Amino acid sequence: MGARALAPKASNLPSDLTSFVGRRPELREVKRLLTTTRLLTLTGSGGCGKTRLAIRAAAEMSRGFPDGAWLVSLGSIHDAMLVTQAVFDALGVQDRSAGWSLSTLAEHLAGQRLLLVLDNCEHLLDGCATLASTLIKSCPELRVLATSRQALGVAGEVRLVVPPMSLPDAGHDIPVEQVLSCDAVWLLGERAVAVVPGFAVSACNAAAVLDLCRRLDGIPLALELAAVRLASLSLDQLNHGLANEPSILGSANRGAEARQQTLEATIGWSYGLLSEQERLLWARLSVFAGGFEDDAAVAVCSDPLLTAERIVRLLGALVEKSILKRRLAGDDPPRYWLLETLRQYGLQRLRELGEEADMQKRRFDWMRALAESVGAWDGRQVALFHRMYRERDNLWAALDFCSRQPGGVAAGGKLAQHLMAYWACRGPFADVRRVLTSLAEMAQEDSVARGRLLWVAAVMASSQNDYEACAALSAESLHIGTEARDVEVVAWSLILGSVPCLRDGDLAGANERLESALSLARVMHLEHVELDVLNTLCTALIAAGEVDRAIQLGEECVALSEKRGESWVRGYVLNFLARANWLRGERQRAEALAREAARRKHALDDRNGLTMVLENLAWMAAEGGRHERAAILHGCAERVCESSSLTLIELYRSQHERSVTVAVQGLGQKAFDAAFARGRAMTIGEGVAFATEDKQPPPPARAVKAEPRPVLTRRQEEIARLIAGDLTNRQIAARLCLSERTVETHVTNVLNKLGLNSRIQLSRWMAELTDRGLTAVEERAPRYRR
Repeated sequence: MGARALAPKASNLPSDLTSFVGRRPELREVKRLLTTTRLLTLTGSGGCGKTRLAIRAAAEMSRGFPDGAWLVSLGSIHDAMLVTQAVFDALGVQDRSAGWSLSTLAEHLAGQRLLLVLDNCEHLLDGCATLASTLIKSCPELRVLATSRQALGVAGEVRLVVPPMSLPDAGHDIPVEQVLSCDAVWLLGERAVAVVPGFAVSACNAAAVLDLCRRLDGIPLALELAAVRLASLSLDQLNHGLANEPSILGSANRGAEARQQTLEATIGWSYGLLSEQERLLWARLSVFAGGFEDDAAVAVCSDPLLTAERIVRLLGALVEKSILKRRLAGDDPPRYWLLETLRQYGLQRLRELGEEADMQKRRFDWMRALAESVGAWDGRQVALFHRMYRERDNLWAALDFCSRQPGGVAAGGKLAQHLMAYWACRGPFADVRRVLTSLAEMAQEDSVARGRLLWVAAVMASSQNDYEACAALSAESLHIGTEARDVEVVAWSLILGSVPCLRDGDLAGANERLESALSLARVMHLEHVELDVLNTLCTALIAAGEVDRAIQLGEECVALSEKRGESWVRGYVLNFLARANWLRGERQRAEALAREAARRKHALDDRNGLTMVLENLAWMAAEGGRHERAAILHGCAERVCESSSLTLIELYRSQHERSVTVAVQGLGQKAFDAAFARGRAMTIGEGVAFATEDKQPPPPARAVKAEPRPVLTRRQEEIARLIAGDLTNRQIAARLCLSERTVETHVTNVLNKLGLNSRIQLSRWMAELTDRGLTAVEERAPRYRR
């Protein structure tokens, strides 16, 4: 062999120019896998930090490889035939033979214990796959760590997806401490300090920082670019700019390869590696908001250029190439989505293709067809409610489309009418009502579209206990329906108009409206309207003491519901039948009906309806002398309400108060509070199991006695975790707004308290603690004062 090593060093890994932030779980997993596999490939979208993670892992494991850890950067190479030469170059080996052959390389590495890092393989997959496969077969002590947006696809390869940096789950009022603990915010703050001295994440700016990190999907490259822009823009300006023009991030490290200098260039690199059909599908898929399933992709994106069969195959290819994310959950179909940064890039390409308007129209047509299925009130109802919930972001986008298109308001009115039951089940009531009334304001004053939008908005108002608004909206809708001679709008408006009457005790007014609606529904064969009229009539008749007729109409409603296969109305009417049978003295049947109602409502995840059923079961338990069960069920009902920020329907308020009073008298306040707390601590599933099967939730796991461990103050633990993240004292001081001397004092105290001698030992101690799910801070039970 005419090759020999020239370089005396045992590694060519670059030195860190900036601190390595977060990624502790991923780093541990990479290091663990490299002890058990010969070829590990880190995959993920552009800019997600694959290279940085690979280099860090290689550096920390380099001592375990006597012949070194070597980085082979392939980003600038475009000929697969040059991959072997790139490895020779990285190793500092000159080949004086006839050529740079793979067999020569394998011979050179055969007896070496060495870690080879192949960085950016995605555009040279065939060459990298051949190289890796040959080397791991020929060199038993060799380990290969590859980074690529697509796996190499060779035997023996283990794949690890590198996700974006961690962010808190979506929600409101996230504590500042939780914001600070996530890696994405940590990275942004760390990099921002370098360009904006004194920058720190605090209670004042935490919401804006979190918003920025979410807009950028927690992608490290995007966060680093954003930090640079903070030198000239405020957080609010940057957030606003990103909402309108993602390229506002600009460029950062001029020493990096061109494709890594801007986020757009990084994504463009991925785009350039795709086939023409893959690029076209990426652009078209960007029209979806919040994800999609394969049937939606086919319905919206297929045409002679992209056939349905081809799209299904291309979805898998885009997942493999880290463009699409895919989630598999239970029996649901796979769900795909684009990270927002990739979606925005795709939308730009869609505009350039001149297809944006057409794709938006096709997305609306698909959503309209799905809504029509929901509005069929048939045996698909449970599955379709769950599907529509998964498509809620696409639904909002469809409603927004209606507000911007000629004739869109009329389409929005039909959409709303189909989705009334779904929205009444799932909400969110306030947002739906706001959007529908906004669309109604855009409609012609006496148009049927306006009438439809108003009566569905009245349903939302009723669900919010806003009966005055319900009365006003339903009255205007009734006027429009009457003038336009639209029987369905009239019938629904009459039903909604009866609800404020029931609240005010005007039973005659409620019955008059409901009997008229029932006649219209039966004459015009509107079975779904008839279902809801019969259901509401049961309530009115029970309130009027006409229990026998309430049971008669309720059973008619159940029969009609069973014929159609629907579940939403059936859950309600079973509950009303339960109440009527209880009042008639048929208590065993009554409770059986209520339990079935609870199962129906839980299957639909109708938390508003489930709350009513749990309240009814609690009332029955209290009346039957089972006071502890009543208290537990009241706790369960409150848990369901709080889980969705609901308020108990006003029509149930007096029954609730009577039931609580009876249960408290039977148990005493202290025992009632304890039982109520038990119910409130249950999950919704546990609460339903208790309500329907008397099934007690499993007792909480007995706490395992923890091993004694040294205790740090919260500030000391915070500093220890930052040290474990490889921050210097100066970086820690800047992050925590402390003096460097104060940090030094804390570090000394921590080491002394733990009996450690170095920062390296402290990092290992913290990592072990984290792996075991422990904290270094003593947890004290909070004290409550009554």
